[in-house]
Amino acid sequence: MKNKITLGFCLIGILLSACKTEPDAKAVKEEVLNIHDKLMIDGGKVMTNKMKLDSVLKSGKMKSPQDSVKIADLIENLNQADERMMDWMHGFKDDFKGKTELEDLNYYKSEMVKIRKVEDDYIKVTKASDSALKEYHVVPATKMNMEHHKH
Repeated sequence: MKNKITLGFCLIGILLSACKTEPDAKAVKEEVLNIHDKLMIDGGKVMTNKMKLDSVLKSGKMKSPQDSVKIADLIENLNQADERMMDWMHGFKDDFKGKTELEDLNYYKSEMVKIRKVEDDYIKVTKASDSALKEYHVVPATKMNMEHHKH
């Protein structure tokens, strides 16, 4: 009887350990692509805010020389965030095929880290540019505005 119970627990343990608790490469890839799709919309906001800040800078209505430097720095940061997104997209292999499932999983996990960094950059730079635009009574781009302009 004791052996049957032990055997039963062993079988349950084997079955539970056979269940995947970690996502597979396909699931991670899908999440990476979903983040990419969201960032494409955010990228439109980044570029619209850049153009609006450029207009503010060229307007000559700066409150101080330091504000001119701040706006120019924000424009540069927006450009850099957009360039990092472009660099990531050019380096991403949508059709990556490793030798094993683990290699595929590791590749897409590493891409997840990279795309999350781009996402963090976008969040920081859009918050900063939104604030600067509001200081000059310019309405920052919104996702809704960007969706409306999609063709």
